[in-house]
Amino acid sequence: MSGFISPIGGNLRIQMTSHTLRSGDGIERRTFLKGAAGVAGVAVAGTGATAPVTAQSAFDGWFDGVSNYDGVVDRTDESEVTIEVGAQGNDGNFAFGPAAVRIAPGTTVVWEWTGKGGSHDVVAESGAFSSELVGDTGHTFEYTFEQAGVSKYACTPHKAMGMKGAVVVGEDAAADAPAAAASASGGRSLTELLTLGFAGAIVAGLFGLPLADQRSKRREA
Repeated sequence: MSGFISPIGGNLRIQMTSHTLRSGDGIERRTFLKGAAGVAGVAVAGTGATAPVTAQSAFDGWFDGVSNYDGVVDRTDESEVTIEVGAQGNDGNFAFGPAAVRIAPGTTVVWEWTGKGGSHDVVAESGAFSSELVGDTGHTFEYTFEQAGVSKYACTPHKAMGMKGAVVVGEDAAADAPAAAASASGGRSLTELLTLGFAGAIVAGLFGLPLADQRSKRREA
C-alpha cells in the first residue's frame, strides 16, 4: 500500500494504491481504503466551490468567478487594514487577499504587493482611487475610506481572470453579504483548514495501517 498528496489547481488531491491485504481479524483493507478516499475526495472538492448565490447578490455578481472569495472578512475593529496584491487565487497569484473586507469609516486600507503574478494595479470602479501598475515586492498603496458604502476595485490587466476586490465601509453596507470564516493563518478560510486537517488525518491513518498489520502478525507468531 502506498499513498501520496498532490496539490493540483489549488485543490488537494489524495491518491493511493493498495494490494488486497487482510489483517488478522479478516477485515479487508481495500474496503477501508476505498471508503476513506471517497470521503476525503468529497471534503477536498468543497474548497474549489464557488461563492453561494446570496454572497453574489450582495455585490451584484461582482465576485462571479473569483476563486478566493468566500465572504466578507470583518476588520471593523482595526484602524489600518492590509490587503495583499498578488495573493494566491484564480489559477495563480491573481487575487487580492482578502477579496472582500468590511471596515469602519475612517479606516485606511493599505494594499501591499507580494511581487508574484506579474505587475498589478488597484483601480476603483468608481474612479475614487487608482494606483500605478507595478510588480515590486513590498510596494504599497493606501486609501482612507471616510464614507459608508461599497467600493469595488480590480487589477486592470487581470480583471478578466477574476482579480477583483471590494471594501465594505460600515455595518449597514452590503448587509446581506455573508461573513467569511477567515483564519488567522495565511488567510485561509475555516473550511479550507478543516478540509486539509481532515485529509491529513485520513492519510496518517492510511500510512499507519502497515504498522498495525505488522504488530498483528507478530502477535499471531
